[in-house]
Amino acid sequence: MLKKANPTKIKIITQAIELYNTFGVFNVLNQDIAKAVGISLSNFNYHFPKKENLIYTVCGHMSSLLQERIQANKMLTNDGIVLELVKIYLEFESEFKFFYLDTNSLLMTYPYIKKELELQITDDIKMIRNLNYIAIGKGLMKPEPENSIELLDTIANQIWMITHFWFAQSRLRNISDDLVDNGLRACFAILHPYLTKKGIEVYEGYLSNQPVNI
Repeated sequence: MLKKANPTKIKIITQAIELYNTFGVFNVLNQDIAKAVGISLSNFNYHFPKKENLIYTVCGHMSSLLQERIQANKMLTNDGIVLELVKIYLEFESEFKFFYLDTNSLLMTYPYIKKELELQITDDIKMIRNLNYIAIGKGLMKPEPENSIELLDTIANQIWMITHFWFAQSRLRNISDDLVDNGLRACFAILHPYLTKKGIEVYEGYLSNQPVNI
């Protein structure tokens, strides 16, 4: 998305993300971004007349970038290892942590983002569930019991919640070490009871960077 944008606009968006991550989105003024970019406020306002214009553009960039990274990862549909998707999410959230630390306030302030995020959440949970179906087909996960009540949906929801709120809860608890790796292991703990022996070996190999042939 940014590749086709005006060079000054790219600098504004890039600097805005950096400042939002450092100080929080609601503590950064447009003039702060303009100063960091090295342009006048009037020049800034030419590209983004209101703060909401910049926020929507940044969120649109985030959405496009996330989809690009998911589509570029061929391991997802080939191997069905849901932790590969979790890793994409956690690394992405680390890059745009401001959004995940201030999600509720952003949604309250900018309703358009709320509608878009609801659609993305639905797609994310569906993707997690489908990867677990692939894992069942490859013998990595146990088949869903006949008497279970939407077990795979519940697992998918739990994994989504862990990934989306991982950085917020880590900040709350003052945890900063190996956040991506710890997030992966937290999701593995959710999956562990439902994995086959082969699945446990594959996932443990993934976590230790020693891939096991599927």
